Amino acid sequence: MHEPQLVINVSGGLVRDVFCSVPGLQVLVVDWDVGDSFPGEPGIVDVALHEATCAAHIRDMPVEPLSDLAGTDTGSAIEAAYEQGVLRDNHREVCCS
Repeated sequence: MHEPQLVINVSGGLVRDVFCSVPGLQVLVVDWDVGDSFPGEPGIVDVALHEATCAAHIRDMPVEPLSDLAGTDTGSAIEAAYEQGVLRDNHREVCCS
């Protein structure tokens, strides 16, 4: 049996896609870099911290099945990482076959 696997595809500092081997998993992205946002913008929340309040952007990401990675650039990058020994092989057939 394989361990669950979650793949987060990031480009330009933004989360673009999320793929997961576990159906129904909720993935929340918390982005603290909200300097260009404005109050009331969707997803912006005020967070009470120890000595101050700051803003964060919360995004509930859609999650695609891990099998959807096959044939994508992200899948090719992961396959290359397996081939080059960067990743261990115990997930290989789940992710990129």
